[in-house]
Amino acid sequence: MRRTFKFQLRPTVRQAAAFTAMLNSHRALYNAALQERRDAYRHPSRTTVRYGGQSAQLKEIRGVGHVKVNQHRPVLGTVKTISVKREGCRWYVVLSCDDVPAAPLPVTGAVVGVDLEVASLATTSDGRHIGNPRYLAAVADRLARAQRRLARKKRGSARRRKAVARVAALHGTVRRQRLDLAHKTALGLVREHDLIAVEALRVGNMTRRAAPRPDPDRPGAFLPNGQAAETGLNTSILGARWGVFLCVACEYTAHADVNAAVNILRAGLARQATQAA
Repeated sequence: MRRTFKFQLRPTVRQAAAFTAMLNSHRALYNAALQERRDAYRHPSRTTVRYGGQSAQLKEIRGVGHVKVNQHRPVLGTVKTISVKREGCRWYVVLSCDDVPAAPLPVTGAVVGVDLEVASLATTSDGRHIGNPRYLAAVADRLARAQRRLARKKRGSARRRKAVARVAALHGTVRRQRLDLAHKTALGLVREHDLIAVEALRVGNMTRRAAPRPDPDRPGAFLPNGQAAETGLNTSILGARWGVFLCVACEYTAHADVNAAVNILRAGLARQATQAA
């Protein structure tokens, strides 16, 4: 199988400057190559511009020296490609490897349904609740101060660039924390279960304001589509955090999220049986 390994680089100030210069050079070359293809296509002769000829114009990363790498896991297989990328103020090396040996997980015989939520991250059919640490709320005050400082800076100034980098760094921290939690949670579920049933639900649609429906016959007017009611329902769900499911027929009560996860698991098992048949 083919896998990608991503490690953070620890370049010195001189090496980071060399990487930045190389990145700017490659960006200019890419834009020039794209324009060359456009001009060749529009030319009456329809000259063919191939990748091989254009890629030869790209510069290799030389003169940087040995760069420290935070290698948190071993590299498996045969390295085919190596690329260096920048995310914010951080540099990463990405290795694409072939012939990586597969490591099948042992059979557990367990199945689980997962209900994605808004108030918390997820709830499983066996009653496990995965909390939502609210990483953005933890840095909300610092982020607000950084954005206020950014708003006061003059456009095009060095201080504004530093302020932009500060805001981007805070957002990057939240993004990495969220990805880390999602990856670790998913890995734990995969290792512990043979089948995982998940609802095809867009949680983001539950947290945003419902879109109005324009009237095609009257510009600037809108048709009634229950926008206010839908928005109010989403707000009430977020505010109340409904926690109890009650059947009015048999008076059965259960945790609403656990009950939803159980129903998702039943639907997943039924779909699997239908596909197997």
